Amino acid sequence: MIKYLVLLGLFFSISINGQESQFSKLIESFSEPQKNIPQDLALQYFDFKPTERASNLLTGNVVVRTKSYIIVSTVLKCNIGTNCEQSSLTSFTPEGKRIATIAYERVVADCSFNDARTSVFVSDDLLVFKETREKLDCIGDGKQVGLKEWLEFQPIKKDGSFSKPYTDIKAIERENYIFSHRIFKKEELDFKTEEELAIIKNEIFASHGYMFTKKKWQDYFESKSWYMPTNKDAADKLTDIEKSNVALILSIKQ
Repeated sequence: MIKYLVLLGLFFSISINGQESQFSKLIESFSEPQKNIPQDLALQYFDFKPTERASNLLTGNVVVRTKSYIIVSTVLKCNIGTNCEQSSLTSFTPEGKRIATIAYERVVADCSFNDARTSVFVSDDLLVFKETREKLDCIGDGKQVGLKEWLEFQPIKKDGSFSKPYTDIKAIERENYIFSHRIFKKEELDFKTEEELAIIKNEIFASHGYMFTKKKWQDYFESKSWYMPTNKDAADKLTDIEKSNVALILSIKQ
């Protein structure tokens, strides 16, 4: 009986090590983008099956890597006449167990429209995408006849899964919008100058309509299309994320 249990344990150990080795080779292949992923691995790790619209799954890149999880992007190029390329993000445990899959970047276009989703910010706790819907004059000279743009925020949980995404239409006009959407650490701001930190801090308040008393900041933010001065005191309007980042900036400047 003991001999049987030892052999069974050895079998499972070899099987697990083999799976981890296979997953490591898969991740290594992402160092070369736009490379065909073998169909057996595409099915095993990404549930991909060839279709008439997309016959191969391609490597993208390693987007995020932490001790708890790794996130990679995969690419699909459509086998149709229009310009079409879509990618997905899949998170895995370090051992290769799939955690979750979400949409990543996208380009779908023809003479009448351009539908694009582009990654504009990446960290281990938040991804930000710029969404663009552009209408074109297909019959005439091809000029733009309509445009909508916004940002989508995709939080990442500590275990590598994804929280529900949300959008912020006004954020696309702000230069330092990200400081309203994730908590920063001191080491991430060490390269910022005192003036840059002041702009970031004041932009957070300006986003809530704070009416500045200093002419320097009045002039600076009144030149921004998104700025609507309506409040003499906006401190109570700050979110917990914004309060944390403002406190961090103040501590650095002291």
